[in-house]
Amino acid sequence: MEPVHPLLALLVDGPAHGYELRARVERELGALWRIDFGQLYRVLHRALRDGLIVSAGRARSARGPARTLYGLAPAGGAALNRWFADAAQDDDELMVKLTLAAKRGDRLAGVVAANRRPCALRIGEARDAWRQAVESGDRARILACDALRRRCEAVEATLELAQAAGEPSPARVGIRSRRGRAARAAGAAAFPPVLRVAGSDDPLLGWLASEVGCAARFVGSYGGLWALQRGETDAAALHLFDAESNEYNAPFLRHLLPEGDWVLVNLAWRENGLIVARGNPRQVTGVRDLLGQDLRFINRQREAGTRVLLTRSLREAAIDPPAIAGWDRAVATHEAVARAIVLGHADVGPGLRATAASWDLDFVPLAQERYDIALPRDVLDSPACRRFMGALRGRALRRQAGRLAGYDLRDCGRIVGAAGAGLVRA
Repeated sequence: MEPVHPLLALLVDGPAHGYELRARVERELGALWRIDFGQLYRVLHRALRDGLIVSAGRARSARGPARTLYGLAPAGGAALNRWFADAAQDDDELMVKLTLAAKRGDRLAGVVAANRRPCALRIGEARDAWRQAVESGDRARILACDALRRRCEAVEATLELAQAAGEPSPARVGIRSRRGRAARAAGAAAFPPVLRVAGSDDPLLGWLASEVGCAARFVGSYGGLWALQRGETDAAALHLFDAESNEYNAPFLRHLLPEGDWVLVNLAWRENGLIVARGNPRQVTGVRDLLGQDLRFINRQREAGTRVLLTRSLREAAIDPPAIAGWDRAVATHEAVARAIVLGHADVGPGLRATAASWDLDFVPLAQERYDIALPRDVLDSPACRRFMGALRGRALRRQAGRLAGYDLRDCGRIVGAAGAGLVRA
């Protein structure tokens, strides 16, 4: 990245001297780009020589001699427009462009549009390299290519966020009374500013938590329920099926929170099953194949709903779960199962179709399950929960789900169960 362009962008706000520009770079771009005083003044002198900036007088200083002020020249403004319109040469330059464009909302959409196609091409190349690395079995290549793939996907997610930030906010409708505002403020004060969600591991919930800035802990469906029971979380994420009542999730809440006033909000229906190596070389077709003594199995932790689903499938097939070699060898996330298979430490383990696809692995389906968020009813009125629900029902989440395999959003954002006052049934 040519260092002159960020400096030209900072001068759009008006003339500034070198010390001011350096301070603004540290304050506004410090996490992305740095420039020392020597380089800064060399860049300013070249820009002055090339007619990109002009001398705009002198500024008095209480600590020393007067300092030269630099202003943006018409040629500098034209150069800045071309820079914003061109695709970034690398990810660091793109992040700087997005940050500076975000300060001027009219530029943000153009920067996003200019970088969409190059970003998509880089992701495609990174995924191809990742697949080739997996096929090679070379662990060093796998680690390097996985890091590149995830970095490219992170850049894509940032572009999505930038696009949403560039969209106009909906107009506020209606006039609220002072009493209503005061009541809401008093109610909001009872809740933490960040919504805490604990429970089942899920990539779509992970994306949503990052999008709205809530604190997500993936401790398994039962772990989330217990945290909700103890008041250690504001919401629990779960996917537990009760065969006796033929219901998802609600029976477990009724048991652990018998006097609770809660609602269940659906995030998605998703495919859960068995993750296997690409090409399914061990020919796993269902749970009966897990009894093969030479098959290396890796499980999920006891609190995980995915382990509960697998246990139910095994018992329906008249298989005692501990009879499977490696049943007690457990990891905490879907990603950990996929990673063990890719690195050759396991042949099969329970997990999501979305996770298998993201690691370029194969998948044997066992069930389509309902994945819900359980919330105490009074939490629904907190500002943090309103942000969460708004994003849950927004278009960006649907775009993200479209990138993940095995998700169905037919009930997304709907209240699918409740207890206490104002009972709602699916």
